[in-house]
Amino acid sequence: MTGDHPGLRHQSGARTSFRVAGCVLAPVGLAVSGYGFASFLGHDGWDAPTTGIACFVGGFLVLMVGVLCLQAGFGGVAARYGAGETVPVLKDSAWYLSDGQGIMGAGRTVDDGPQTRGAPAAGPYCRSCGVRNDPDARFCDSCGGSLA
Repeated sequence: MTGDHPGLRHQSGARTSFRVAGCVLAPVGLAVSGYGFASFLGHDGWDAPTTGIACFVGGFLVLMVGVLCLQAGFGGVAARYGAGETVPVLKDSAWYLSDGQGIMGAGRTVDDGPQTRGAPAAGPYCRSCGVRNDPDARFCDSCGGSLA
C-alpha cells in the first residue's frame, strides 16, 4: 500500500530498516553464539571459560534482537497471509453453522419466498435483512428498504 501520505512512506522506510537490521544481526548473532559454544566446549580446564560463555550469551542476545527485527519487518506480510488463509475457512464455518441462513442476515445463501419449480431466483438480496427479491423490485418485500 503506497500513497502520498507521509506516514505511509515513514512506515515503509521503518519496515525496510527492520528487515535489513534483522538480516544482518541474526546471522552475526548466530555465528558469535556458535563460536562461543564451540569455544566453551573445546576448553580444556575450568580455570577461565568465561570468554566462551560471554560469546555464547552475547551472540544469543544479538540473534534474538535480529529475529525481533525480522518479525517487525515482515509482520504485516505474515498477518496478511494468515488472514488470507483463515477468512475462507471462517466463511465456510459460518455457512455451516447457520445452515445457509446467514448470521443476522449477512452471508445468506438460501433463497426465501415461494418459487416455481425449476426457476432459479434471479433477484437481488436486500442489504438490510438479506431476503431475495424479485428481479424488477426496487424495494425489499420484507423490510421495505431500497435495493438500489
